[in-house]
Amino acid sequence: MKSKPTRLTLSGLLFLALLSPLSLTSCAAQNGKKAYVKECVLPAEQSSTLAAQWRVTPVPIAFKAGQFSVEEMAAITGAADVWNDFFQSVQGYKIFDYGEAAAPNQSNVNKPTIACSESILSGNSFSGQVVIYKDGRWPYTNKDAIAITNLCKSPSKPFSRLYGAYMEVNYENFFAVGKVPDLKSIFVHELGHLIGLDHSCSTKTVTGFPNCSDGAVAPDIIEAVMFPVILFDGQGRGEVRASVNANDQGRANCLYTPPAAP
Repeated sequence: MKSKPTRLTLSGLLFLALLSPLSLTSCAAQNGKKAYVKECVLPAEQSSTLAAQWRVTPVPIAFKAGQFSVEEMAAITGAADVWNDFFQSVQGYKIFDYGEAAAPNQSNVNKPTIACSESILSGNSFSGQVVIYKDGRWPYTNKDAIAITNLCKSPSKPFSRLYGAYMEVNYENFFAVGKVPDLKSIFVHELGHLIGLDHSCSTKTVTGFPNCSDGAVAPDIIEAVMFPVILFDGQGRGEVRASVNANDQGRANCLYTPPAAP
């Protein structure tokens, strides 16, 4: 099975002045539990922002063995827990399986030489894992990309079916002095791509995507974790955007409500 991968990226912009924290939509409810959106909500202007879906869950994720520190793995599994909490509350199941928090899944599988040449699905079960790789040398021309999620999908209705994926983090141009993103925030975003969500808006004019720079764009689209740009302050610290807002949730429900059938 072979197809050209869909590469979804998150870019970083450095601002020289200290940025004020973004006002993100609160998910707190009066009973102390998070109040999640439970319905499919897809604004007309975001009609093309659903990329694909997994027909089997939970999706197993693993770290490339020996590449990530304990602290890095904790940040990334914490990001997975953000999505797992949402899916458990709304759908009744977790969307990601990373193993145990104290000992997350690790894999010796190298990055594929031919992208999307093999499936990690065998029938209605997984035969492989989505592996996360740390790139000390970034292999892509877009040096502003903090991370890339490579999706392998086959045509289907109403959404393309995902049969594989792998994730890469840019440690050549980021995560050094002067440009340090918040790793958990980066992966709440990238794991949103992994479940099939595209960006909440586009930095270019694209049919089915609102333009991020349009002053009329709804605030929850700009404040979504799936917004395509992360900002940095004057000290090079990346903004914290580590929760899924109503726009992220409503669109995710469109992919997985009702639960995806095998």
